[in-house]
Amino acid sequence: MTTASKRGRSRSVTATLAVQAAALALATEIGPERVTIERIATASGVAKTTIYRRWPNAAAVIMDAFLSDIQSSIAYRKGTTLQDMLCNALGDFARALVPSRKDLLRHLVGASQSDDELARAFWEKWIGPRRESGQKAMQEFGVSSEEASLALDLLYGAFYYRMLIPYAEIDDAWINAVVQRVFPATNAET
Repeated sequence: MTTASKRGRSRSVTATLAVQAAALALATEIGPERVTIERIATASGVAKTTIYRRWPNAAAVIMDAFLSDIQSSIAYRKGTTLQDMLCNALGDFARALVPSRKDLLRHLVGASQSDDELARAFWEKWIGPRRESGQKAMQEFGVSSEEASLALDLLYGAFYYRMLIPYAEIDDAWINAVVQRVFPATNAET
């Protein structure tokens, strides 16, 4: 599947998919903190050197695999109001977190607290880009960058708290209530 070019071979889509699938399976099975490039190489059948050309460490592979798996389900969708857009974003995220993804995300959050490489990959690949997308989406509704940043902390802080300490469901009614607390609808929007 790879093709030759002036700069050498391009990355093989098949190899990338195999590496990502192996990384997700291993992270789910043994926990992300125990996944190594060697284990990914063995499970995927892709050479370690090929993996290292694409990713600096196992944590980066896991984060890329997780993002590849969930990304299309959690893009910020435009709503008719700011509240609609935020409810869409949180609702889509909640629905995308099927049990296996939710378990893996819980592991990633937990493991990133004691693994600097995973913490860096978690920020660079997941949190940072999601925050930037959220800020841009809110700015389209006239929300300042500072207010958007605080709103993301409040909304996703509540979301992650309920996800990590699962004492109650993350459902549409709860999402609506949280969004309305952060951005109450004005009479013109209702």
